[in-house]
This record gives sequence, C-alpha cells and structure tokens, in this order.
Amino acid sequence: MDLQFFDQERIVAASSTGCVTVFLHHPNNQTLSVSQQWTAAHYHTGPGSPSCGSAPCTGVVCSNPEIVTVGEDGRINLFRADHKEAVRTIDNADSSTLHAVTFLRTPEILTVNSIGQLKIWDFRKQGNEPSQILSLTGDRVPLHCVDRHPNQQHVVATGGQDGMLSIWDVRQGTMPVSLLKAHEAEMWEVHFHPSNPDHLFTCSEDGSLWHWDASTDVPEKSSLFNQGGRNSTFLSHSISNQAGVHQSLISSWLSTDPAKDRIEITSLLPSRTLSVNSLDVLGPCLVCGTDSEAIYVTRQLFS
Repeated sequence: MDLQFFDQERIVAASSTGCVTVFLHHPNNQTLSVSQQWTAAHYHTGPGSPSCGSAPCTGVVCSNPEIVTVGEDGRINLFRADHKEAVRTIDNADSSTLHAVTFLRTPEILTVNSIGQLKIWDFRKQGNEPSQILSLTGDRVPLHCVDRHPNQQHVVATGGQDGMLSIWDVRQGTMPVSLLKAHEAEMWEVHFHPSNPDHLFTCSEDGSLWHWDASTDVPEKSSLFNQGGRNSTFLSHSISNQAGVHQSLISSWLSTDPAKDRIEITSLLPSRTLSVNSLDVLGPCLVCGTDSEAIYVTRQLFS
C-alpha cells in the first residue's frame, strides 16, 4: 500500500495485510532481506470483526529513527527502528479510514481520511485527540494523498476522490487556501518537488500525470493546460486572506490575488494510460507506475 526509504539501506513497506516491514537492501547482489517486522500493526476490533481481522496499513512516513503508520482501522502507530513494540499507538484516532500521513515537524504529523478531514497530531500530548482538524465545509470527499511543502512546514497539498488539488495553510483557519480544478477521477498521489517546491506533481486514476508550475519568475505565464489536448482554464478558488503575513514569506502556492494566479500545468504522459498509481520525483527525474504494468521515467523535468 505504501513504500518509503528509511535510510540509505532500509525500506519500509506498508501491506494490505496490516503488516509493516522494514527491508534491508543488499546492493552487492541486489536482494532484500527482512530486518524488522510488525505483523499486526493494523487490525479491526469490535463486534462483527473476524478473529483474524487484519486491516490494511494504508500509509507510512519515516523520519529516522521514527516510523509512523496509519490504516483502515483508524489507528496511528509510532514505531522506532530496533524497537519490537510500538512506542505509541492512538487506537481510535479516526472513526473512518486514514489514507495517508506526513510529518509537519518531528513530533507533529498530519493525516487525511475518507471523510475529507485533515487532522494534526502532536505526539508530545497524551490522549487520543488531534490538536487541530481542517476540512472543506460541507464536503466529505475522501482524501487519498497529502504532501508537505519541503521548506514551509505550514503549507500542505492534498488530493482525493474528486481529483481536486487543495492547498492548505495549517496556521490559518480550517479551510483550504486554494482549490484547484485538476483530474477527472481520483488523485492518487501529490508531491512537491523536494528541492524546487514551486513545482508540484500529481497523478490520477484517469491516467494523467501533471506537472504544476507556480514559480513566479516566468513573466505573464498563461494559465492554460499545455500539451494535454485539453484547453481547460485553470480554476483557482481562493478562500483565505493573507493580509498581515509578510509578503516575502508567502509561498507561491498561497498567493491569493486572482490577477497573479498563474499556474502552468503540463501533462507528462504522451497519451492517457490506465490509472497512474504512484509517482516520485528527485532532481530532474520523475518516475511513475501505472495499471498498464508500465513504469515511465521523465529525465528532463525542467528543460
């Protein structure tokens, strides 16, 4: 269900069986061995649950030495490498499915769920209550993915069942700053570029893979969709007001002046494929995997 590097040698895998496994990579013979495993990290309990009621582990995030997992059981686990038991478990963190998780700062995580909520959790606090809940009023559209801006920890992007891209400022209110009309079906993953975060990438069930460019150094950038055979204009719905926040600190993703909202969207796949399920990006390279059992690699993102 999810896969993350823990360090240069270890990879953490989240399974639909509810198991979380740390694999050790052996580069000399290109094999993997199991270095650690929590077999029942996620499971259903209560009336009507089967005795072997394992629940899928839907997401994992790593910040060495810590590993945080979320699952369909609404449970959050905090593991540490080389500890046999969970360091902390929030059993009933959510009554709905938790779909994804990211670190805001080391003791704080942010989860997204199947009823359209973002919740912030602080591991320094006892109890099972989130420190903050954000959601789109009246909307219970399941959220599938979340990513945090690499430099500005209060800025997060989410995507979900309706294909919309939402940008949130967790310091301000409980609503998204921008809602951007995006894919025609579920958005499966969203990623800020790790070293160039004015660029963001999304992939969808509709077979599309998009590069969103919000950099402000391009004069009079058109806000039309490029290359994809789709001339839909970009829709921005700005909700919050940034008055009082110093201009130079505002991420390009938080700009709310419609006249300045210039986002260039480029389609990175030559033609629609089956669902694009996962993507990752580093430097000039992007890789994605699809339901057509193909892996696509783009080596010149910024050329």
